[in-house]
Amino acid sequence: MRLFCFIPLLFLLTTVTAQQKAEFPHKVGIKTNINISTLIGSELQNPRPKFGYTAGPYIIFNPENRWSLYTEAVGSFRGSKFKNGDTGYSRISTFYVDICAQPLYNIPNSNKAITLGPYASYLALSSLFIGAKKKPELNDIGFKDYDIGVASYYHIKGNTVSLQIGAKLALISANNNVNFIGYYPKTGNGKTIKSLSFEIGMAF
Repeated sequence: MRLFCFIPLLFLLTTVTAQQKAEFPHKVGIKTNINISTLIGSELQNPRPKFGYTAGPYIIFNPENRWSLYTEAVGSFRGSKFKNGDTGYSRISTFYVDICAQPLYNIPNSNKAITLGPYASYLALSSLFIGAKKKPELNDIGFKDYDIGVASYYHIKGNTVSLQIGAKLALISANNNVNFIGYYPKTGNGKTIKSLSFEIGMAF
């Protein structure tokens, strides 16, 4: 599975984290966030929020400067639930690998910082669920393999653990001929599908 391509990177940067004070001058760590996501746009009907999980390594270059650079490479489970009855599509689950490089502003005389900038995503998995069924009805559901958007994080820094609150909004439509034939509501209209997610969690 393409998901396992992400695991060696996570292991490598975890090892670097343990050695960074002696050998690496920048801040390296791991973030683990809960996310709430939904799919917006006019193609999919009656979307509802879905809980997911985001985790992976990050690097902050020159973290003591007022302006620095925040980068991350994380795995993110997101998607959307839908209120379409027992015979309609009820959930879309996706797994993206997100990469971002953003300017980070350390607010003077405080332990807080703000980042804002672009991100790029690669879609590793996607599944469609019908009604209350636990098993997916379809995989590879017609979403584009890539996503580009804008993300912002608010950091409250601690000595060991920091609080991170953020949001991601896709700027391009994920619709790549989505058409759930035989499932309600009707799809295949070629209209917009975008992702919106909010995250809160810890950065170690």
